[in-house]
Amino acid sequence: MLDLTDLQHLAIAVAIGFLIGFQREWRDAEEARARSFAGARTFAFVALVGGLAGLLSEGAVLVAVGLAAIAALTVAAYWAEARDEPGAGGTTEVAIFATYLLGVTATRGEPVLAAAGGVGAAILLSLKPWVERWAKAIDEREIGAALRFLALTIIVLPILPDKAYGPYDALNPRQIWQFVVLFSGLSFVGYWLTKLYGERGVLLTGIVGGLASSTAATLSLSRAIKEGAASEGAGAAGVVAANVVMLLRVAVLLGAVSINVLLATWPALAAGAVVGGVCAYLFWRGQKSKGAAMTLGNPMELKPALIFAALLAGIGLLSRYASEGFGDSGLYVVALLAGLADVDALTLSAAGQAGSGGIEPRAAGVAVLLAVASNVVVKGAMTFAIAGRGAGLRVAGAFAAILAAGAGALLYRLAV
Repeated sequence: MLDLTDLQHLAIAVAIGFLIGFQREWRDAEEARARSFAGARTFAFVALVGGLAGLLSEGAVLVAVGLAAIAALTVAAYWAEARDEPGAGGTTEVAIFATYLLGVTATRGEPVLAAAGGVGAAILLSLKPWVERWAKAIDEREIGAALRFLALTIIVLPILPDKAYGPYDALNPRQIWQFVVLFSGLSFVGYWLTKLYGERGVLLTGIVGGLASSTAATLSLSRAIKEGAASEGAGAAGVVAANVVMLLRVAVLLGAVSINVLLATWPALAAGAVVGGVCAYLFWRGQKSKGAAMTLGNPMELKPALIFAALLAGIGLLSRYASEGFGDSGLYVVALLAGLADVDALTLSAAGQAGSGGIEPRAAGVAVLLAVASNVVVKGAMTFAIAGRGAGLRVAGAFAAILAAGAGALLYRLAV
């Protein structure tokens, strides 16, 4: 005997079918198709059949019979459509199968799962214009980059051992690779944002470029100033903005790896970011950008990812050795030297070791800030050398203010 709950689940199944079918019918009307294989009512009936099969059959026999009948009807309809329209897609036909199975799921004790699947299917079907647009916009190099990122994340990461190796137990392959994935993911997002919005102005280029690589942003904008593609004020604003974003990126990395290190450093990072933001605004105000374009390379080449992993492992060993042999002062020297080339590797290494108990969170925080300071000084010199005296003095003044604000906040934090 059917009870009220069974009827409710059956109603959910029908609603799922109607939702998916309505999306298909709307799409056919949007594309001005003369006729359609299945619309809202057909899909609702398919879901109803699936729901009834799930209710009336304790085993899988009736469900299988219903699926076979739906399959025969769908194949016949697709054959007729493909004969009249060669190259016709099979999305609607596949959606029919999904609708039937969702109907079965709804009446087999999983109505919430079925409802979520129905909504997800409708959303997926509605993405066709976006998918087509992106398929035309993405080139072969970018597809390869996306696949490499997925390989790093889904294939390589799970098979790496989650165990400490090497001197001082400083090398954990899976932890190191997690940092590589995190770093690469941020760079990948920054690449796409740069591609989509980078041409709207120098300041936006700096902000978005800083997410991918503040060093690359500094180089590109300094070159734009030198070549006349950006004014000195606007270019300086972009460079400072890129490095403000770098400070925020460091905070995000610390928050993801060790909240204790973030708590030790956030006043300095926040003070530097606020002062840098004010400087960037003052430089930008009244300036007219000539539209410098970002020239970031593909962020998902395997070679940079492997170099970053090696750098991270090397810094991990060196910092643990320096910390064990010379105390916090040795770690700070390593941080200053590492920051000349890269901030992220030292940030992830120090935060990871603090999270595992190898380094005190406060010492790790000071090391991160020292790496940031040395990196900022290098990029200030880079701007001065490439962009010239005018922009170089602006950037140097802003960076000095950022470092002073960060140092003041750090000293206050250490004092309390």
